[in-house]
Order: sequence, then structure tokens, then C-alpha cells
Amino acid sequence: MLKGYDIICFGTADWDNPYRTNQHHIMERLSCNNRVLFVESLGLRRPVMQKKDLSRIFSRLLKGIRGVKIKNKNLLIFSPLVLPFHKYSIIRALNNIILIISLKMIFVKHNFKSDIVWTYAPIKNHIDSKLVVYHCVDELSANPLIPEVLEKIEEKFIRKSADLVFVTSKSLYDSKKKFSDRVYYFPNVADFEHFNKATHKGCEVPEDIKDIEKPIAGFIGAISEYKLDFDLISYVAENMHEVSFVFIGPVGEGEKAVSIDDLNRLSNIYFLGPKPYEKLPRYLSEFDVCLLPNKINKYTKNMFPMKFFEYLSSGRPVIATELPSLNDFKDYFYQASDKKEFLNKLKIALNEKNLNKVNDRIKLASCYDWENRINEMSEIIENAW
Repeated sequence: MLKGYDIICFGTADWDNPYRTNQHHIMERLSCNNRVLFVESLGLRRPVMQKKDLSRIFSRLLKGIRGVKIKNKNLLIFSPLVLPFHKYSIIRALNNIILIISLKMIFVKHNFKSDIVWTYAPIKNHIDSKLVVYHCVDELSANPLIPEVLEKIEEKFIRKSADLVFVTSKSLYDSKKKFSDRVYYFPNVADFEHFNKATHKGCEVPEDIKDIEKPIAGFIGAISEYKLDFDLISYVAENMHEVSFVFIGPVGEGEKAVSIDDLNRLSNIYFLGPKPYEKLPRYLSEFDVCLLPNKINKYTKNMFPMKFFEYLSSGRPVIATELPSLNDFKDYFYQASDKKEFLNKLKIALNEKNLNKVNDRIKLASCYDWENRINEMSEIIENAW
């Protein structure tokens, strides 16, 4: 693993976001042996005038005034003051000026060298660094919440600024390879030890799931209308009254008018809301099967769901729609091409009695953990100087 460097990371989420993603896992681990300045979300998606967004804007304003938060001796958190409406060039220019001035002040105050820029967003880079790593985990052009102009910005960034590009799906590899010959495919992994706790006997059962009838088919993650197939979920729940369908996560994060009213009308569907990261294994331990009921569209065709290996870490059967990124792992989950097949695969998974399959899923997930992944990335970085 990398050691002794100063790394500035431009994230796409806040550090205290309850849903931990690549940026959180990687930077937390790199900060054990390097100094990391984590710059929170630059606000690339369009703002939505909903209570959650307004609250977040106010919170970011307070953080921006506060300045740098020292998480530990090697990890600094910075919340930049960012003007919304990123699609306008004048706004992007103003944000960039504010950001650069702020960062230069931080560098001086904390004697920060910025050896490596590691970014999850295609930023205009005026920072003097030895190496720029672009970690591309989604297809920006396919995200309906991201301004279309960022597609061209990303292409230019990959061609002109990024020294290395890490991608999380083969389709992302194919699209970014057109712009650079230094693109590397690394599928998402999981915090294996954390989610494997779901296999431990004697886990404390959370109160809000304790009385839900079994069997339970569960989902953990953002409940998004452009990612999840609500029609499929409704169809399966209506045809399996004996199964409880539990969803853990925020509803419509950053989206306009996401309605789950039709799903809420079904007595065997439960929305429990977001839960702290440390408690997720307790909920996962109550699932009999795990769900990936995604729509198949331009966005999901390019994503690799992190929850896939999180689910497998628990040994539970997983039923998923035909996400291209999971094709290499067909032997480890149940794949469905439509809602009828999803229903049938769910029935099979609920009756699965093969302990070898459980062990195989856990064994596979143990190979896809963050330590192994960061070591692989570190080797590429060390060889790129």
C-alpha cells in the first residue's frame, strides 16, 4: 500500500455520509500511512429544492465557514463553499477560483505537498501534483441529476489531466479507453469483515425489523427511481404475499418527486429508512435473500453495485436483474431477465439448502476486499511515477 505521500482527494459525497462508498473506504485506509486531505462534494448534481437538499446546503455553509476539520493526524476534511448550478461556465469558473485559493491557504497552513491528486469528479486541475488519478465509478453522462456539459468536461479531463484512470465496470473501461491508454478496470469490492458479521450468531436484532415476518427479502441502498425497478418490485411482492420485502436506505436522494406510494400500499413491503453503517450487518443478518432489483438503463449498465459483494459477504443468496457488470460472477448469484424470472429465481433462492453455495459466496467476497484492491491500485501508482 502507498506510504509517505500527501494525497488530496476530491470526493462526490460528504465524509460523514451514512452510506460509505469507494472514496470513504479507500481514503480512510490510505490515511493510515499517508496524509490525506479529503475535499467534500463539489456539488456536481443539480440542486433539488427539497427539505433534505436545503438542509444540506445550510450544513455545507456552516462547514465552509468552519474550515478544515482534523479527523486524525493524517486525515483532514475540507468542505468548500460551492455555488450551485454547475452547468453554467461562469459558475464553474467562480467555484474553481474559490477552491484553488482555499486549497492554497490550507497547503501553507498544514505544510501539505499534494503529491497525488485522487479525484472522483472531472475537475479543472490547477494544483501542482506529481500524479493525477481519476477514479471513475459511474457514467456521468447517464446520471439524470448531472448536467450534460460534464460529459465533455470529463472527456477533456481524461485526455489532458488524468495520469491514471481507474474504472469500476467493463463498460466504463470501454468508454474511457477511447480517451486514454492508462485506464484500469477494478470492480467494486466490499468491507468484507464488516458485512461478514451478519454470519455471526447472537447478533442483536434491531427493533424495527424484529417483528417483521419471515422470510425476508431485503435491499440496502439508495431507493432511487432511475436505479430501481419499482414495477418489478411491486409485481414480485404482489405475487409473494408470504414474503416480507424490506428496504433500508434513503428514498429519492436528490431526486424530484420520487413516489413510493404504490409500493407502500402493499402490506408486505417495509421501508425502514437509512441506518448507520455500523448497524447494517445486523439488518443483513435478518435477510433470507438479498435483492438487486435494478432497472436496466444507460446508468445501471455502467455501474458495479458495491452492495453485491457486501451481500455475498453474508453468504445470503442474491437475486439481481441483468446488470452487465455482474456477468463475470454468474455462478454466485441468481440472475433474472424480467419480472417473471425474478419471481421464479426468488422462489428458488428462498428454498436453497446447499451449504456449499453459502461458503462459495463468502469465499469469493473475501477475495474482493479493500486491502487487496488498494494494494493493486498502489502498485500501478508506484509504477507510474
